Amino acid sequence: MDARPETPEPVDRLCHIADVHFWTVERNPLRLLNKRFLGNLNVLLRRRREYRTEIVDAYADHVAELAFPIVLQTGDLTSTALDDEFLRAARFLRRLRDLGPDVIAIPGNHDVYTFESVRKRRIARHLDGLIPADDLPARRTLPGGTPLILVPTVRPNILSSRGEVDADTVAKTRALVEAAPDPLIVAGHYPLLTTTHGYATSWSRRLIGADRLRDALGATGKRILYVCGHVHRFSYEQDDRWPNLQHLSTAALVQRRPRQQTDGAFTEIHAIPDGFRVFQHVRAAAWSRTEAAPRPHVPDAT
Repeated sequence: MDARPETPEPVDRLCHIADVHFWTVERNPLRLLNKRFLGNLNVLLRRRREYRTEIVDAYADHVAELAFPIVLQTGDLTSTALDDEFLRAARFLRRLRDLGPDVIAIPGNHDVYTFESVRKRRIARHLDGLIPADDLPARRTLPGGTPLILVPTVRPNILSSRGEVDADTVAKTRALVEAAPDPLIVAGHYPLLTTTHGYATSWSRRLIGADRLRDALGATGKRILYVCGHVHRFSYEQDDRWPNLQHLSTAALVQRRPRQQTDGAFTEIHAIPDGFRVFQHVRAAAWSRTEAAPRPHVPDAT
């Protein structure tokens, strides 16, 4: 009888969570004289029923029980970048860290939701010590030696939810990738692909400069897993343009989806010597864990 091929042990193992969206119903009209009016309306009509932030402690306990050395959080801890939302986000991340894993977090577009929140540096004040202290892009090294490149992709907007990665950031990111051993993980809040088998993004929610960053990563020839949130859907795809590049988006951590009868999800990533393995964790009646294979990316015809 032929021996089964051995499954390689991971060099690094990490948990990826995204889009917790702590929310607050704002009733002070003076704080609604900007884009927050739209965000508050969204909270009232949908988000407060859909995002069960009261159960995040139980989810943190579950993640800790799985003994992940690293938890990577790729943004949108808040809904409208209010102080109360950031206080709850900071408590969640610190509690998670106290349970064992090292926590690495980057901002999402909802964490810089208004120009006022950026001007008052709310995310820096409340998440001091929980987000990178140095400017992004920046490189971290995971315990097993896997490089992790953190890329800034968010900005405040008057109305839309668009992100941006400029030419200078792309050049700095490429230099960090070229100097790193492979395989490696690159993390940003926004996806680089506008449409996959798991999601489709409208013009108002896309990343300006996404193709430029995608091509820069692919052109390095390094084996790269690009990890993001933002779209609230799980998707794992092989880039059609660059055979060395894969794309992973993770579903929102505590989002209730009645049609699917699920109450949240996160992703487990293994960095192995020749690439990556990805496992989707989904909460229905109980937690389930399923290994996923990258699907071939089909470019958006539009």
